Amino acid sequence: MSTSNSNSSPIFQEESFIDIVSKYVSLNESRNILKGNCPFHRDSTNSFMISPAKNIFKCFGCGQEGGVIEFIMLIENKSVEESIALLKNQFGLKIS
Repeated sequence: MSTSNSNSSPIFQEESFIDIVSKYVSLNESRNILKGNCPFHRDSTNSFMISPAKNIFKCFGCGQEGGVIEFIMLIENKSVEESIALLKNQFGLKIS
């Protein structure tokens, strides 16, 4: 489940993406990525990875992947429209 526009959109800065995901997942630095336990399945191996430079996440355990909109859709169980509204209202992101 991936929406190509959200992964490469210039409206999301690295810091914003990391800040948003960090509200839900404890992240640890590892080279040029961030790792944590996946919030979408039982995980004790840090299979959840974030590439801050690309503003994408991927879990190598359950296969979930995407950008910030997909992350919010999955973690909050919301539609695309609801996820965008949450990002605007709760995190103050400007989305055109």
